Amino acid sequence: MISDSSMAIANPQATTDGGIQAGQAGLGKVGVAAVIYLLLFGVMVWGALQWAQLVPNALTHQTNPSVLNGPHGLAIGIDLMICLAPAALALVLAFTSREDRQQYVARLLACAAMLPVLLLMWGSSQPMPVADVMVWSAVGALVAMHIAVFLLAMWWLARLATRISAQSGAAVVGATLLGQRLQSLVAAGLPVDVSPGEIVGEWRLAMRFAPKVPRSHRVRLMIDESTHTVRVRERLGARGAAPLDADEASLRSIGDHWFDPSRPDAQRVSGIVWQTSMIDAERLAATGLQLEGARVSLLSPVAESLDADGVMMVLAALVTRSGYGWHPELGAC
Repeated sequence: MISDSSMAIANPQATTDGGIQAGQAGLGKVGVAAVIYLLLFGVMVWGALQWAQLVPNALTHQTNPSVLNGPHGLAIGIDLMICLAPAALALVLAFTSREDRQQYVARLLACAAMLPVLLLMWGSSQPMPVADVMVWSAVGALVAMHIAVFLLAMWWLARLATRISAQSGAAVVGATLLGQRLQSLVAAGLPVDVSPGEIVGEWRLAMRFAPKVPRSHRVRLMIDESTHTVRVRERLGARGAAPLDADEASLRSIGDHWFDPSRPDAQRVSGIVWQTSMIDAERLAATGLQLEGARVSLLSPVAESLDADGVMMVLAALVTRSGYGWHPELGAC
């Protein structure tokens, strides 16, 4: 077990012995939310199609005959099946493996983000006896709603999918001692600069990059001793920096083709990103720390080999093993 008293840990796994485990938030809510949203969106698109078939034409003021009988009724059923197909696919994805948390969230996010767009493209291409202005007004309203819901979902997912509860059985240390432990990470060899913030309980960390590498990775930690939580915000910046990997060089987002010969990979990237790092449970458990009062020593992995993700892993391990919950959130840093 880990406490704030002086203690040596013989190996990295000792931090997880004795039933002490850092609990990650369950992802079942992500699947439920995706299914419900796609179900409601599909019903709205289907309802709009039926409304367009029943109201008078905006220009001729003519009404359509009944659409409830014969081939019209069959068409209604087919339209309903198409509109409910995205929710059915999300339901299937919700029951896929959650072993890789990042991939599980990515699958559901791609489904919820792209299928409504495809559904709108299909719906707007259907022949309808109403003026085009009415059709595109409805499409515009649904697009605006979809964007708003997507942004809200990203904010919610950033909190839910990356949250880690304090390790069970870990003694809760004071905010002052936890701040001292954060400062001791510099002496432990981590490639990071640590400084106190402008308010009590606030700490700011800046990753160190090689000279002349125009990148920045800042982390803001807000220690809340009353709730035993640490709120975490991250900000990444690049100014004409070389891509770190193939994914960054591709400049592709969800739904883009993985290969497009007409769009070569980027040689330099620039921009500012707010993010929340998703902590891998196995890497977190394998992170070995020795806590001796205010002093922290990194047993594994080797401090010099840590990248930005590795530093975030050490921070999460230190926070959760000090009795605090790790609560990432999107926001200015």
